[in-house]
Amino acid sequence: MKQYFEWAQEIRHLSEEQVEALYQRYLNGEKTADLIDEYKLADTVRSVLKVLPPIVSADLRCPYCDLPMWMRRPARGTPVSLRSAYKCVNCEHQYFTAGFGSRRNVCGCDACVRLRKQQIADQAERDRSDLAMRYGTPRPPVPFTSLGFQQKLALLALLDDGGQGAGERIAALDAELRGEKLTSTDTFSEELVKGLHEAGALQVDTASDIRAFNRADDFSISTYSTIYWRANVALEEGVRCTRDTLYLALYEELSGPVLPGWKRELYALIFRLAREESIQYVHLLANQVGMAFTAEARADSVIGTLLQNFSVSQIYYFARVAVKSAAHFYATGNSKGRTHASNTIPRNMQSTAQLALAENWRKDSYRDSRVPQPAMTRLLYDVVFKDSGAGFSKSPGLFWRDEFVPRFLTGSPIAAPQFDHPQLFCRECDSSNIDASMDKMTLQMMCYDCATVSKFRAYEELPD
Repeated sequence: MKQYFEWAQEIRHLSEEQVEALYQRYLNGEKTADLIDEYKLADTVRSVLKVLPPIVSADLRCPYCDLPMWMRRPARGTPVSLRSAYKCVNCEHQYFTAGFGSRRNVCGCDACVRLRKQQIADQAERDRSDLAMRYGTPRPPVPFTSLGFQQKLALLALLDDGGQGAGERIAALDAELRGEKLTSTDTFSEELVKGLHEAGALQVDTASDIRAFNRADDFSISTYSTIYWRANVALEEGVRCTRDTLYLALYEELSGPVLPGWKRELYALIFRLAREESIQYVHLLANQVGMAFTAEARADSVIGTLLQNFSVSQIYYFARVAVKSAAHFYATGNSKGRTHASNTIPRNMQSTAQLALAENWRKDSYRDSRVPQPAMTRLLYDVVFKDSGAGFSKSPGLFWRDEFVPRFLTGSPIAAPQFDHPQLFCRECDSSNIDASMDKMTLQMMCYDCATVSKFRAYEELPD
């Protein structure tokens, strides 16, 4: 084999075969003095390894220069993970053998860097092509009239993304240009977007972040918050409208008279938005005292009940009192830990609220900038109800009973019952303007006139 390195003077009298044999005997542990004597090396040699030439591989060749690769000879006992990499005799390309473990095993030469960049670009191009095949085909637009109230309000909030010159593209939920969150929680925000997408009212913009999709599952969506969208709604049959036209149509309808058909969705939405904002505030306060609040299910139930008589502003006060009490419970050593202490927060909120009801007092709070008003709440109260700030300052239950029903639903035509069996009525106000739902054991009624929620549970009498 051609010699690519000049041999040391001390070994020039040896052949390549003798050099390799000398190295193998050195690795096998033979004494250096014996090897120096047998191979007639100069007396000045103190280390056999230092006078041996590098290893030139007979099998490895540089993919760029088509020349052999070389490596410094490892000392005996050197583990594979600590051995040097093979290098090209001409350029900076390196080859790392198996067993390097956690050490760097990617070549950093200019040619390899360029190659990896090109491979990444090629993969990105293939991904974009596959994404376009999955989502680029236009779907029939969804009729505007088929959308529900919540869907229309969510679409209006999504279109109100603060974008300038964005064309038909709708910004992602976590896009920086959005000045406000869609709802107080990522879960509800993604739920709304996912629902619109599954209904066909939103289509994926194929310029979205590729990391939001699962390549292994035919580019199914794994993260809704980072995807850009395009509206797919028709005001005229079969003709998709532009985002500006859709925005105007949504705003015109939602700012007009409240339709009786919206009442079920409206009632559920005003309470859910208020509950989620209140729970987010509880999380914030708990984190401030070093607690992870995990009693969300209980808090959701308690806060839902409190909202019948208290506003989000007033629930803020109950939350502060409850978190302060939980922190004291933990600090005094009376709790079994932070989780146990934080689990008392919903109960403490309920106790303070019951006292406020009994003594007929209220304490309002300012909105905390760390839990800002979301877009859905702003548009619901500013555009639909035309009562800015009411989502924070007014109790949803009292607002519904005392303001919403008299303003928007009084006199609304209600279809006459078409039943031969007795009609259901609200237990508080005797109104028949109710919704009822049931499972095998429970009947729940919600009155749209007085906002009362009634639950009736069935039971079986066992035979004697």
